[in-house]
Amino acid sequence: MKLPHFVPILTAFTARVAGNEIAQLLQSPSALARALAETQMVVGHDGVLCFYEPSLLLSACIRDPQGIRPAGDDGGVGLTSPDEVPQTAPLSTVLESIRPLRHQLPDSAVVYATFTGPALLYSQMQSAFETSGLNDEVDPDYVLAVIRNVVRSSLELKADGIALIEQTMPASPSKLLRAHKAVRKLADFYDAGFLVFKLPDSDEKNFPNTAHCVFDLASTTSGIGPVTAYAEQPASPELLLLTTAGDVAANTTVEELKSLTRAAHSG
Repeated sequence: MKLPHFVPILTAFTARVAGNEIAQLLQSPSALARALAETQMVVGHDGVLCFYEPSLLLSACIRDPQGIRPAGDDGGVGLTSPDEVPQTAPLSTVLESIRPLRHQLPDSAVVYATFTGPALLYSQMQSAFETSGLNDEVDPDYVLAVIRNVVRSSLELKADGIALIEQTMPASPSKLLRAHKAVRKLADFYDAGFLVFKLPDSDEKNFPNTAHCVFDLASTTSGIGPVTAYAEQPASPELLLLTTAGDVAANTTVEELKSLTRAAHSG
């Protein structure tokens, strides 16, 4: 398992480097891979997120927001089968960019396939259900199956690790917690890293501790100030990583980012 020093969130900055809108990058695996590789070359960070976008997995799960039905009702109208989620655009673009990105990056860089975490996905889907006037609960088994499939697909495509964007677990988190454990099991099987980006306003009480490292994005209010990860187990100095406090603004100077990169690598 390779561990990077600095894993910045550079979604908007990557679009700036590529001279494209994010939506355009998500239409072509080769364009996305090239943009992420060019950003890495400019900034010099050794942890590359592919691709930090909290709503990306939701868009693959819900084909028709106007016609959502709970999984299993009328054939799951509006919901993508968990087996088909990895092949659903634009998520499929991200997955297909992993292999070419891996070839374009230096050996020292680490590629983290980045997805919405199970609790956040569950919450997003529940909100979509309610917006569509459904009183049904989201099926946690559906969320578990989706997470397993996208993580397995990304690791088979040679991602070096998995990163989840996550929030506090709901009151009855058992099956969603199983999803976190499933990710850790797959990561261990593939000798891959497992990071979690903990969103602000997440409660410590119901937050899973299955990842190698957790970034607490609420620990600083600056959009570029460093956030230190903490290792759940074992607590080891080599697992002390850095990220940024959320997505770096597109107009951030290259020198500011390079300075953070130097500090992370020297620390």
